[in-house]
Amino acid sequence: MLVTTILMSLDVNRLREQFDNSMKGDPGREVVVFTEALKFSVQERAAFLEHACAGDENLRHKVEALLRAHDRLEKFLDEPPTGAPE
Repeated sequence: MLVTTILMSLDVNRLREQFDNSMKGDPGREVVVFTEALKFSVQERAAFLEHACAGDENLRHKVEALLRAHDRLEKFLDEPPTGAPE
């Protein structure tokens, strides 16, 4: 039982590493990380980005810019239009 658990853990870690390596240098990676970051609260995003970007500061800056734009757009849509008749 213990051996099976260890082997399963190794397989999961190997698959995670393969996925992480396949995403490095991929132009769509920032979209993937951005989409995943939206699943976290604003307070939890920094920790998620630390792990997901793994020291890739360029990626982190791009994702943070996407998140800021998303947050601004969300606030914009929540506000009523200015000059609209009541």
